[in-house]
Amino acid sequence: MSSSDPTAHIPAPPALQAQEDRLRQIIETLLELAIGVHDYESVLQSKDAVVARVNLLTSQLSELDKSAKDTVADVLVPREIVQYIEDGRNPNVYTREFVELLVKQNQFVNGKMRAMRDYRDVLAEQIRETYPELSNEVDVVLQNTGPSYPPIPTNEAKTEEQGNEGRP
Repeated sequence: MSSSDPTAHIPAPPALQAQEDRLRQIIETLLELAIGVHDYESVLQSKDAVVARVNLLTSQLSELDKSAKDTVADVLVPREIVQYIEDGRNPNVYTREFVELLVKQNQFVNGKMRAMRDYRDVLAEQIRETYPELSNEVDVVLQNTGPSYPPIPTNEAKTEEQGNEGRP
């Protein structure tokens, strides 16, 4: 797995790891079978090798089927990932795109939340100025709706902060 894979740090459960090992063995057997079929006419022993690999592949697939019913029957795989694999694409790309989409949506929602809280704070300040007798009620509403966000630093504020860093 690559370093950009968001699931790279998550260890697979032992049952899934065993299934992955079985799949790797099947892939290896398929490669050996492909080599045997390619050399089928040029080497006399390849007939026996091909028959042996087909028998091995059959037993490996049977074992995979039996163990899959017990170990991974409850693992749900989204249809989109299956479609990615059928299209010859890497499922890790799907995972990366999905995580990027979630990050984008999270930022959008956080922006909306910040805007609503900023609006709440401005409205509360205006109500206090216009109706000073409602200040206690405004404070209760502000307490019940959560804290204010710190202001978003603008480019001017960032430049000013950087200029003040060297001063005591």
